[in-house]
Amino acid sequence: MNYKSYFKINFLVLILLGCFIIAQQSDCNDRTLLNYSFSDEHSRTITLPKQLNEISGLTVTGDDRLFSHNDEIGTVYEVDIETGKILNQFYLGKKKLKKDFEGIAAVKDSLFLVTSSGVLYKFNFPDDERNVDYIKVKTFLSAKYNVEGLCYDKATNSLLLACKEYAGKNLTEYKAIYSFDLSTYKLQEEPRFLINLDSLKSKFNINNFSPTGIEVHPNSGNVFILSSHEKVIVELSSNGELLNAVKLKSKNHRQPEGIAFLSDLSLLISDEGRGEKAGVTLITLSSNCQ
Repeated sequence: MNYKSYFKINFLVLILLGCFIIAQQSDCNDRTLLNYSFSDEHSRTITLPKQLNEISGLTVTGDDRLFSHNDEIGTVYEVDIETGKILNQFYLGKKKLKKDFEGIAAVKDSLFLVTSSGVLYKFNFPDDERNVDYIKVKTFLSAKYNVEGLCYDKATNSLLLACKEYAGKNLTEYKAIYSFDLSTYKLQEEPRFLINLDSLKSKFNINNFSPTGIEVHPNSGNVFILSSHEKVIVELSSNGELLNAVKLKSKNHRQPEGIAFLSDLSLLISDEGRGEKAGVTLITLSSNCQ
């Protein structure tokens, strides 16, 4: 083999290798859900104290502080992601506010809670354990929508509200995600995303999809939607295209309620105790996408 032939072969090999790496990176970005290792050896569960037995939503700040709440009282907890211990807790208002709180989202220096009837509560991060003032914002959603998921979408400067039950008029074949514009403080009248239940059934054999949590992936911008009745995660593109779904093991997830991401892109899922201790499961990326 002469020098020119050797050079051409190596050049072609490098091109093919580059194409493979680009294709792999594209897949890691575009279909993000497939890049997580849901096997037992690639996940760990942090046991939570009894105050969080009925844990609901999860949110993570830019500096990896983890916040959560129970679903009946307006108490917010900062949780140590390594040990599950409560680092701080604070309350909305001077008295304990009793509402059906279902989701939490961090937005810059503020936190938002949402009730099942679509009422939003905004408040600032406290410096220590104390009662915090809040702003209450009503939307046109009601209890029949049963809002269970809340997250911040940085790309559109909006909050996404995932409805577990009613999606809207003439939308019985869908589950809906509504968008709350943080510039105007108005909920958009039409759903931002509609998830076709027939498509979930035909493509992924999902028969009972009931959203309980929602989060936007920090890298891809894709939307992860958690379900509890049938324990699954569904992934949508930022345009609402149904990309993929993964079924969760019931032995690891008694009642999945909240979902969030750490800065290293590890995936967090919270589960209510249901007679046992509640927990947060940390799921890592597969090795070829790290």
